[in-house]
Amino acid sequence: MRDDFPEWLGRPPRRGTEAWEVWLEKWRAYARMELKDASADDPEFDYGLLSTEERWRVALAGEIRKHFEIGRAGGRCPFLPLRGVSDLFHASVVAWQVGRNVHSTESDARSEAAEAWVAKHQKPRRREIAHAIRYGFLAGLGADPAAPESAAADYVAAYEAAWYAGNTMAIEGDPR
Repeated sequence: MRDDFPEWLGRPPRRGTEAWEVWLEKWRAYARMELKDASADDPEFDYGLLSTEERWRVALAGEIRKHFEIGRAGGRCPFLPLRGVSDLFHASVVAWQVGRNVHSTESDARSEAAEAWVAKHQKPRRREIAHAIRYGFLAGLGADPAAPESAAADYVAAYEAAWYAGNTMAIEGDPR
């Protein structure tokens, strides 16, 4: 949670209370007007209460879910930007690869290009997030929640998002 609340607003009270609802409305108005924070109206980003790192993890999970589904549906790969490559974009391509492999295991020009692109843009953090996406998805297919291999917050966020995608797919395919 962010810690830069204005003095006049104070720290948030306990969630679920009436005081929380009043405080949250004041916070959202302040965040919209003074901070120009578009996430003040977005419950996924906890109405702008998340820190920068927490927002990144929420965005990472969203990108993984989105691009996994695009790949699973046989959609186009989300690349390739001509400028800089971010860790978030790299994770999107890896999630697309995982979804694409669910759609079809046959190699084609798109999947080969994605594989080469991912390999070319590997860095330690990206490699760790890619691992979390691939193994989180496989663990989700097995339907048993398992502890992620790493306790790093980025790894856990990617693993959980991929596990959820795999688990959702396993439930969809369950004949019961």
